[in-house]
Amino acid sequence: MSSLMEWFKSRNEENAMNLTIVHTQKVLECIVEFDKGLSFLLEEKNIDLALKVFFRVDELEHQADGIRRNILNLLSQAKLPSKIRENLTHLVKRIDDIANAANACSRILISMNHKDFMNLEEDIHRNILDISKISVEAVKKVNQMVNGLLKAEDTKIQEIGEEVNILEHQCDEKHYAISRSLVSNSPDINPFSAIVIHNFISTMEAISDNAEDVADYIIMLTIAKRM
Repeated sequence: MSSLMEWFKSRNEENAMNLTIVHTQKVLECIVEFDKGLSFLLEEKNIDLALKVFFRVDELEHQADGIRRNILNLLSQAKLPSKIRENLTHLVKRIDDIANAANACSRILISMNHKDFMNLEEDIHRNILDISKISVEAVKKVNQMVNGLLKAEDTKIQEIGEEVNILEHQCDEKHYAISRSLVSNSPDINPFSAIVIHNFISTMEAISDNAEDVADYIIMLTIAKRM
């Protein structure tokens, strides 16, 4: 049996396993830090402090990239079935996509016209903050699932995955609400700012989308194990 979970149960290539857990934790740090910066920006109206936090997200994402490369190097050198290597490579890539989305959001917020962004309706700001906090919860659950998978523990992986799906749907609903408000209630702003704000909101939604992608992939791996 060459399933990913069976391989981890054997504790082969333990360095790759441990690094994958560390990588997922680093990705979670990116999302938590992004949420913190967004709170400084929209709740405390402290742009300077928010920008410092967003630059920190970039540093954390860079660290996550380094861990991902180390994992892939270990896997390329390891003697293991090609299917196992492929499964873990895909898992690591999907996990990394979560951090990439958070960092992309931070970079947009660093460079955008903050006056236009701050002038948006209060309900838009509230929904943006809600999406961020829901995304943090989704990534925390993904972290649980990754730890359960790699440590081969019974952590109700499928049940947690379904909770991630629910959280992602909540982000979708918030996204739709923001889009409706932007179309009907937004003040006059620079058209280029409007494009940047739209890109930011779409990219922020990608955090929970990518979390759901990881959750679905892990569920697929656990189902494949039982077949």
